[in-house]
Amino acid sequence: MSIIYDKDGFKLSITAGVADEAKGKRRWTHVEASYLGYSCSNLEPLAGLKAVFDCFLRGRLPSGEPGIVLGTEHDGLRVTVRQKDKVQFLQVSRVGRGNNEAERFLSYFEVSRLNIAVSKALQALAPKTAWSVEPQTTTAGASA
Repeated sequence: MSIIYDKDGFKLSITAGVADEAKGKRRWTHVEASYLGYSCSNLEPLAGLKAVFDCFLRGRLPSGEPGIVLGTEHDGLRVTVRQKDKVQFLQVSRVGRGNNEAERFLSYFEVSRLNIAVSKALQALAPKTAWSVEPQTTTAGASA
């Protein structure tokens, strides 16, 4: 099974499968995600994106202030709220080698859509139950 999402600069690929059905049905999941070329395939950057999107949607990010940085000042994402004609947009800039390489201005609708995709990626990162034989434990001092 695979899910692919490529919209508004966010690329997500989730692939899941069964490695060996004869030996305990070992399941695996592989998540690859990037936003404007910045890799966010593990928990920390995905959680950071989700937090920024949630705060923007709830009106908790102040307009025009210096942006929140995901990653580092020289390699990461800078996020700032901008306002034009009383409508707020989320400005996301990709910073590489200290320079802006790409940027997007996202509406509430676009941020909501991306928030759903990031949530799906976080859900796929959750640990899965591997069905197998329960390991044997020994107890010290057990009598026969």
